[in-house]
Amino acid sequence: MTGRHAVGLGLAIGLLAGCSEAPYPLPDRDAADVRAEEERLATLLPAELLGGPGTCNVRLLGRDGSSSFAWAHCDAAPGPAGVWSVSVPVRVDGDQVTQPGDGAEYSAGVRRMFPERLADAVLHDDGRLRP
Repeated sequence: MTGRHAVGLGLAIGLLAGCSEAPYPLPDRDAADVRAEEERLATLLPAELLGGPGTCNVRLLGRDGSSSFAWAHCDAAPGPAGVWSVSVPVRVDGDQVTQPGDGAEYSAGVRRMFPERLADAVLHDDGRLRP
């Protein structure tokens, strides 16, 4: 291999390595504080996301100060409207829950709610972020 080709190959490898960022690091679900926060959110979110009784499974995605970032999958209790579910990323500040808008508002909402790297992970969801 000539010097010019070696430099070109090295540059190509370097560019590819620079473009492939490690996946967003998720909190360790075996840690007691992570389990406790997921349980707190699972108790809080049914009323906020479903408007009534139901159950939520929660995956904590991260924290920043008093803000928790999570993905929630909630199932409403059977009622007149039947059984329905919602699966959505959320930001929880204390007891205040924020979720992104629907449709065209979704991407902008996610970007407002989450730190940049987490927003990118949510928008390019590979399934590992969900409970």
